[in-house]
Amino acid sequence: MSEEQKKGRSSPLRKGSKAAVQDLLVKGEEIVMQAEISPAIYWKSFAVLLASFLLALVAVPLGIVLAVAALLMFIHATIKKEILMFVLTNKRILVRYGILQVDVVDMHFSKVESIELERMIPGYILGYASLIVMGTGQRFIGIPYVQNARELRRAYNGLVLEAEEGGESAESGAISDSQEN
Repeated sequence: MSEEQKKGRSSPLRKGSKAAVQDLLVKGEEIVMQAEISPAIYWKSFAVLLASFLLALVAVPLGIVLAVAALLMFIHATIKKEILMFVLTNKRILVRYGILQVDVVDMHFSKVESIELERMIPGYILGYASLIVMGTGQRFIGIPYVQNARELRRAYNGLVLEAEEGGESAESGAISDSQEN
């Protein structure tokens, strides 16, 4: 099997983030903005590691157990950071999430009701927010630890408003054309 055939068979989820996104785009589609996952995704594992050091001063075996838990939390956060993806294109939203079951979802703008931001106190301090995409029906998708969440929501709103204004001007042009005839 040639090298090109092997490349053609590889899943876009196994490649780097940019290559994975390029493989998911359709003709005429361009990336407007991509989510940046904050390094704050590791804050919980560092907090547990600090607690393990403090506990090790009193009870060494418990400190070691907590240090192992912190290491596992760090590995989990690293995997999660590599998997999470939110891409805004000029036609739709692409989202990848999950760990044991990785889901790749694309939602056309007509199927998105809103994009919401959730910020808790750690998010304000460390500069991240959870991006919640509310789809039509009961569908919603949450992407945590997004560093540029406000900019993504602003870009989405700009694209949607621009599309609505373009549709209204085309409709009003058609109405005025029919009235002239």
